[in-house]
Amino acid sequence: MTLLDLSLLRIAALLTGLSLVLGWRSLDEPFDHGHRALGAVLDEVLEDGLVDYAALRRSPEPLDSYLSALSSVTPKQLGEWTRAQRFAFWINVYNAFTLQLVRDEGPVDSIKDIGGWFSTPWKQRFVPMGSFDPKGKGRRLCLDDIEHRILRPRFGDARLHAAVNCASRGCPPLRPEPYQSATLERQLTEQARSWLLDRGRNDLRVKRGAVRVSRIFDWYEEDFGDGDAEVVDWIASQLEEGPQAAALRAAGPGVKVRYLDYDWGINALPERR
Repeated sequence: MTLLDLSLLRIAALLTGLSLVLGWRSLDEPFDHGHRALGAVLDEVLEDGLVDYAALRRSPEPLDSYLSALSSVTPKQLGEWTRAQRFAFWINVYNAFTLQLVRDEGPVDSIKDIGGWFSTPWKQRFVPMGSFDPKGKGRRLCLDDIEHRILRPRFGDARLHAAVNCASRGCPPLRPEPYQSATLERQLTEQARSWLLDRGRNDLRVKRGAVRVSRIFDWYEEDFGDGDAEVVDWIASQLEEGPQAAALRAAGPGVKVRYLDYDWGINALPERR
């Protein structure tokens, strides 16, 4: 074996090692639609919907490896996937990169502390997936791109608002498992119902002719319906035939929608910001 052969072998070994550490995939390697790498991260840092961001900083490699796998997906590959695979992919992209943003910019008391006067955290262009830039300019994506220019218009499913997590206590809590195409319908249904029945985030008891719900229904009203009656009807439709749904329907179409204060405090475990 020549010196050149030995050098090439060393380079190949080095690249193989880097691929294992950083989560690189060959173009021929199938994408893991079970998102098991994200599941492993959530198992380590998530407890009762709250995140141990300090642990993410101590051991950044597992999350970084998963983010690298997400970023290696090409538009051609994505175009060959089913709708459920694409939908689950983009929800996980949003949630995983939000974890990275808070990890790298923290510790913070609120995600709104990230950025400045002219750039909110949701407009920070830090997601290295420029081939998916909705404007075709090859720019890094921001969280607003993912939510408002990809998820909402392309999938048209209001349940996504219960699935994406903005790293705040007022948000629907982060699900303790990744979204997966094989179980996506069940996951979205469970997540929406759990969020709606969480009285700290939505109080569906009709008092003085009104329910009091998350500000999310105010900010994205058009996703849930046109006016209070349609919003209340959407809420009832997510609760199946339970007592809350029956009470909402019995109250009639005149039920008004009012909004609870939104808690922008960081969704971190105590002392683990």
